[in-house]
Amino acid sequence: MPAASASDIRGWGDAWNDDTPAEPGQTNRPVMRPASAQPAAAEPETAAKAPRPMPPATQDSVDGDEAEEPVRLTADQIIHDRELGIVTAKGRVEVGQTGRTLIADTLSYNLKHDVMTASGNVTLVEPTGDTMFAEYFEMTGDLKDGVGKELRVLLSDRSRMAAASGIRSGGNRTDFDKAVYTACEPCRNKPDRRPLWEAKAVRITHDQEAQVIEYRDAWLELAGIPVAYTPYLSHPDPTVKRKSGLLAPTMGLSSTLGANITVPYFWAVADNQDVTFSPRFLFPSATATRVNTPATLDDAQDSLLQRVVLAANHRWTGYSGETKTSGSFTQDRHTAETRGHIEAEGRFDLDNTWRAGYQLQRTSDGTYNNLYGYPINSNRPWLTTRPYLEGLGRRNYAMVEAMAFQGLRPTDDDDTSPMVLPHAVFSHQSHPNSRGAYWTVDSDMLAYNRLDGVSARRLSSNVAWNRPFRGKQGDLTDVSVSLRGDGYHSDHLNENRGSATAGRVVPQVAANWRYPFVRDSATMPQIIEPMVMVAASPNGNNPRSIPNEDSLDSELDDVNILRANRKTGLDRVEGGLRGGYGLRWSAHPRRLGYVAAQVAQGWRAHADSTYSERSGFGDNLSDYVARFDYAPTGNISFLNRVRLDKDTAEVRRNETRFSIGSPILRADVSYYRFDTSESENLIFPSRQVVSYTLSSQMTRHWAAQASSASNLSDNGGPLGWTTRLIYSDECFAFVTNFRRSYIHDRDILAGYELTFNVVFRTLGDVPFNVF
Repeated sequence: MPAASASDIRGWGDAWNDDTPAEPGQTNRPVMRPASAQPAAAEPETAAKAPRPMPPATQDSVDGDEAEEPVRLTADQIIHDRELGIVTAKGRVEVGQTGRTLIADTLSYNLKHDVMTASGNVTLVEPTGDTMFAEYFEMTGDLKDGVGKELRVLLSDRSRMAAASGIRSGGNRTDFDKAVYTACEPCRNKPDRRPLWEAKAVRITHDQEAQVIEYRDAWLELAGIPVAYTPYLSHPDPTVKRKSGLLAPTMGLSSTLGANITVPYFWAVADNQDVTFSPRFLFPSATATRVNTPATLDDAQDSLLQRVVLAANHRWTGYSGETKTSGSFTQDRHTAETRGHIEAEGRFDLDNTWRAGYQLQRTSDGTYNNLYGYPINSNRPWLTTRPYLEGLGRRNYAMVEAMAFQGLRPTDDDDTSPMVLPHAVFSHQSHPNSRGAYWTVDSDMLAYNRLDGVSARRLSSNVAWNRPFRGKQGDLTDVSVSLRGDGYHSDHLNENRGSATAGRVVPQVAANWRYPFVRDSATMPQIIEPMVMVAASPNGNNPRSIPNEDSLDSELDDVNILRANRKTGLDRVEGGLRGGYGLRWSAHPRRLGYVAAQVAQGWRAHADSTYSERSGFGDNLSDYVARFDYAPTGNISFLNRVRLDKDTAEVRRNETRFSIGSPILRADVSYYRFDTSESENLIFPSRQVVSYTLSSQMTRHWAAQASSASNLSDNGGPLGWTTRLIYSDECFAFVTNFRRSYIHDRDILAGYELTFNVVFRTLGDVPFNVF
């Protein structure tokens, strides 16, 4: 009988054609193939033919014409009862169909009714990677519909489900009755132990087409104790990376804001774009602290926006750029004034050389972000808005930008804040010649304006020739010869007394010399390196007609003490004959880490007003600057940077950091002392701050930390302290913080803050905050 054509094959019945003369028998793992794979003359199942390989499972094979997908069956024994139309397979049974694979100890297939029953260690592997286990399964021949008992499911992200029974429909939906779900992996030593958390439901539905897992009448249990109930709950299945929907709410209680709850909604706009809406609903009460407000909190609240903070976050990622934008606004809960903020940044690659970007930071007032919990640039007391364009070449760099600033301190005045438009820089470094010499060109153009104060335009350019020399004795010398030209036009200079145009030309010669001495040793190699810097340029290059905008800070440290120009920025330059000298020593024990020390001092032939009297360089000789690093092992480290008065050896600046211990128990101490002499304009007062941190990774999952900070200056005191307890494993985590702050800033009050954040992996975060 001629073999059936491929178009005649529709399922198992065609593969096991009753017209094919074959006898039931036992083979060494025979292979069942569709009729198109059979030879023209029918062969018994014992024919030693290689099985036709099953094509790899693809999404197209699942979504396309699945009836054309070949079927493959392998087993230790296959018996075909032609009278009853039943095929029975025993021993290591494996069936492949439409990208799915079924494994069982025993399988029976009724050809007439297209019903398959599998029992004994039944395993069904989906194309998505999900794996289902059961003791008994009854399903159709295409493995799409069926009923199972004692089901267990291992999802592709290692989360798990189990149920007393389940119904499978259409190959993409499974309803589990009396089911439980968890993302916790079984304990290795006690696999039968109850997981840390699990969600139990009367019914759990896994809709693979909609890519969602739904729960009805569900309880969330923690360590076997029910902690939350919901009539309905849903979350994306492991195949979904991003999906629109409600996120876990955030609850809080604050002495200033009162009770509040944030209910975020995530909107997956596209594969490369999403928006998160995070409205915060305020429930003020008489317990909320009021500062200069009406008698009762509710008396001042007449609009909805006084009880709601509207916030959103937008993200976009493209082939050649990305943007992030967040913002919020509300009405003050007491005065009804509109308050809000916006923070945005973006970057776009125009080609292989040029890229453009922007940074936007603005807020309605200086305390809004900290009060409502939207911190921006928390380490600086100002916000920056900056669009820019920059180009990066192998030996060139160019940049054009504009900048605007917003101060957050009570003393800041927007009228005195500069608006920079534009600021442009260009740098070029030539290829070194055969002797190592090379040229550098640096240009800078700056224009800034104020409503109240100095406005100026500046153009600066510097051309330098650089050459390294290596002496016969091993000493190293870097020589630089440069010519710099600056031009200025300023308005409202010297307390609004008028305008001025000024310029300067600064030729300069500088040399840096060092002579490393190396002492090799089997136990502790050492290097001693004396260092000398000498520079010369004309005196008097800082007239009063040139404003000082970017050279206010004149702090001397171990980094800049041996530079030819120790001033920051371009508005002030050092002149005359000057230099510095120092000594650096380092040792590298074979088994004890490293230790290094450095001390240096600057000098100049003629003292002038380049540095103030309090800067540490008011005379011909500067203060001493030193640094000491010590790290004998990975568990101990010590760093000290200090500036000492050259006459009295009094400490003018000190930075000390000390760490000791292993992750099991580690202590960190930091001490900072800042003297008023470090800033010529005396914006920052003298201050001494010490902070302590004690941390411990107690176990694999438990960690704790405690820290405190104090101001040791006159009229100082404690700044605050924080304690933290963390638990984290593969399926569950929580972080709790208890903080005390002693700082009061306008409508931000000193007080306590308690934060408790719970994370159930795959289910989301459930945070609770108390202030």
